[in-house]
Amino acid sequence: MSKKALLAAALVIAGTLVAGTSAANAPPLGSEQFEEYYNTSGQLVGYVHWSCDGRRTTWGTLSGELEVTRRRCQ
Repeated sequence: MSKKALLAAALVIAGTLVAGTSAANAPPLGSEQFEEYYNTSGQLVGYVHWSCDGRRTTWGTLSGELEVTRRRCQ
């Protein structure tokens, strides 16, 4: 396999891994975060919740328009 083909394959793999991650980052310590993903019709299609203790819960498809809400933990 040529160097160009090997480099192209590595870039495709790296791009796929990056595209599969959440668009938003984990919230800072002492806050929780809600990430809501909407399709082009405005329907909720995916959801991520970062809890105050750092747990991450997901549901649905994590792609589309992203709306992030963050609040301090009580």
